[in-house]
Amino acid sequence: MDPVRVRFAPSPTGYLHVGGGRTALFNWLYARHHKGTFILRIEDTDRTRSTDEAIEQIFASLRWLGLDWDEVYRQTDRFDRHREVAAELTRRGAAYEKDGALWFRIPRDGATTVHDLLAGDVTVQHTELKDLVILRSDATPTYNFACVVDDHDMGITHVIRGAEHLNNTPKQLLIYEALGWTPPAFAHVPLILGPDRTKLSKRHGAGSVLDYDQRGILPEALVNFLARLGWSHGDQEVFTRDELVALFDLPGVNTSAAVFDEEKLLWLNHEWLRRLDPHRLGDLLADRIVGRGVADRATVEAAGRDKLARAAVLLRERGKTLVEMADRARPYLPGPIPLPDDALDLFTSDVRAALRILAVRVGELDDPTAHGFETALRQVADERGLPLKTLAPAVRVAVTGSRVGPGLFDVLAVAGPEIVAARVEAAAQEDRS
Repeated sequence: MDPVRVRFAPSPTGYLHVGGGRTALFNWLYARHHKGTFILRIEDTDRTRSTDEAIEQIFASLRWLGLDWDEVYRQTDRFDRHREVAAELTRRGAAYEKDGALWFRIPRDGATTVHDLLAGDVTVQHTELKDLVILRSDATPTYNFACVVDDHDMGITHVIRGAEHLNNTPKQLLIYEALGWTPPAFAHVPLILGPDRTKLSKRHGAGSVLDYDQRGILPEALVNFLARLGWSHGDQEVFTRDELVALFDLPGVNTSAAVFDEEKLLWLNHEWLRRLDPHRLGDLLADRIVGRGVADRATVEAAGRDKLARAAVLLRERGKTLVEMADRARPYLPGPIPLPDDALDLFTSDVRAALRILAVRVGELDDPTAHGFETALRQVADERGLPLKTLAPAVRVAVTGSRVGPGLFDVLAVAGPEIVAARVEAAAQEDRS
């Protein structure tokens, strides 16, 4: 068997959609599993619609997913070769000129069978096909023709692509035959459907690959999710990249359409947030905090890397995305927290008196752990004759600006004595009665 050579060949007429991301991933995994070559080929022959911005977005999307390529090409750099092969087809009588364009002649009799590794044998009668343009009137090649020439020249052994391309394959096989070339093996991956079982689109919430970065999805989670869209290995749901490379192969690809499940993606993202090294997660959180405008870079840096890692561990228990975590991170950063109007009823005169004492105690705390903060709160509550269930909610709102969140004493320990003391003292001064 020849060394595996596969390609991902996007058309840069728009951003890389998640469907294209899955096709790229399947090709990358197949190449890495078989220790082969993964080629990125930008199919930019449609010069009126292709843009440099879209090409850069494709590169950025693949880099974010961690899909590195071994070779990269642009079809527009190969126009001379396409024209050379088109001239050869003309010499062989397989192509002819009409209306300024060059057309490939489909045989009138017989049939062509696609031996698809996933769909099985698919036979198309030649009477169902029409002659096709291979060079436009401006001498630029069309998709079906350029694709064949490039796959042949690049030694592609397996074409793994979406099922929507299956209709193109008989035409491409006929071009291979006319040139006397051996075609690659084909595997057409079933479509991705929305929850309503119609073709996946933006109305289902699916967007470009980098949209998911903006939404706070980890690349590990999206890779895991895309791999499971049409491929399985037993009942396992969570896969590391190394596991995917070790296990992925075409026999494991499903032959029926996959359904895009947003809730499953969020579940996987939460799983990956919980698996991530705290300091790496803290670094990602820091960037997201700044990007979301929760705090500026100076404030984030003042908090310190260790504190952000500890905060990230607390925030990921309830947050399913980096965005959710960043939006809830303000309590752990220096600076005041406004008290919500709907919580002012917690701050009675007795509670405010207790908070003033607590602010002093916290400032003198020798044990700034969750246990140390709990001990301080209980002591102040006992001294002031207040139930802990009365004082603790006020402390939570004073420090976090919210009535709900992770365990209070864990929150206080991460925020630290300086922040807690300042906010508790500020809340003690609050009197809107």
